[in-house]
Amino acid sequence: MFASISRLGGALVVLALFSVALSAAPLSEAELISSFEQQFREKLQKAKVPGGAYAIVQGDRILKLGHYGVRAVGERAMVNADTVFRLASVSKTFAGVSLVQAQQAQQLQLQQALSKYVPELQLRTEELTQSLTLEQVLSHSSGFWAHAFEDLIEADQTPAQILPRLRELSPVCPLGRCYSYQNVFFGLLGNALERATGQRYEHLLAQRLFQPLGMQTASVGLAPLLASRNKAMPHERGGKGWRQVKPKANFYRVSTAAGVNASARDLAIYLQAMLGQRPDVLPQDILHQLQQPLTRMPGKPRWPVWQQFKQVSAWYGRGWRMVQYDNERLYYHAGVVDGYRPYIAYSPQSGYGLVLLTNAEADVTGPLAGWFWQQVLSPQQHMRLAQKTTKTNSNSGG
Repeated sequence: MFASISRLGGALVVLALFSVALSAAPLSEAELISSFEQQFREKLQKAKVPGGAYAIVQGDRILKLGHYGVRAVGERAMVNADTVFRLASVSKTFAGVSLVQAQQAQQLQLQQALSKYVPELQLRTEELTQSLTLEQVLSHSSGFWAHAFEDLIEADQTPAQILPRLRELSPVCPLGRCYSYQNVFFGLLGNALERATGQRYEHLLAQRLFQPLGMQTASVGLAPLLASRNKAMPHERGGKGWRQVKPKANFYRVSTAAGVNASARDLAIYLQAMLGQRPDVLPQDILHQLQQPLTRMPGKPRWPVWQQFKQVSAWYGRGWRMVQYDNERLYYHAGVVDGYRPYIAYSPQSGYGLVLLTNAEADVTGPLAGWFWQQVLSPQQHMRLAQKTTKTNSNSGG
């Protein structure tokens, strides 16, 4: 069973509302890290999650690489900062980066029709076929019903088998006008990238992102995960705990939607690049494109952290979700795929970023992320941490 964060939003919100408490006083950076470590261990222990890892970054600093438990139930090997996990829908953020990089290299245009790069795509009408753009698929504004034909991926059908079924779809709203989360369509972005660049998607990501950033354990596909000596195996509920299962190939076949693997350390490096610390790989003009809100999501974010701001709205951009709060934004993504539950987020204003990885589907990431961002983004805490960062920078001899 695979579910995007949009499916799980209600569950995350409910748990977060009960689990996240408003802090009585701002925390120091050391207190923030110590308190998060304690909550991380407590929540994984309570849910009996076999293993997990996390990373906290601030600007060019990796503040903490934490880990807990075992890679697989019944085995002694422990999770560490370099243990590889499946990233599920967090993979969509890498697809966004790759597409924007390809556009920067003038290899494709996001405003052009997807069918230009995937000519075998046929929708219900020729007008639809020639109108649906790469950008609309990337920003989940295709206009078709949410999760269209995702059940066929879960039934282990290949993209080639599913593709002819797309002509059965009728839009539920005009193209580019409403939010509609997709995995089958998103997977076609990999086809487009390969056609436009002449490279396989996994090679493209390795060449343009993983290797330049030094993400040594990052990869695309099931085979690299299985080949890793330090990997977290997936678990599903069994009896009163969790039992190990084999990783499935189905969602790996839509690699731009759900095909990336990485460790907490790798994702910490990735977040630092998203925070502007690696302009040699991700210059500001690319970051600017990745950070634009494109498709407004229905409803308002309901975590307690957002209640203290006057204007709050949720958006999807080029592979990233975001919350617009007053004049600032938090960028994030999460996901679920059989036996894994990842989360990643960063705040350019505070300079903080957070990674959470588990090898079971218990929802510990929602409450933990909600608590963390409550501490960092509350007006009092934001001011205190900003003052500390300014003081540290002024004393750095620069």
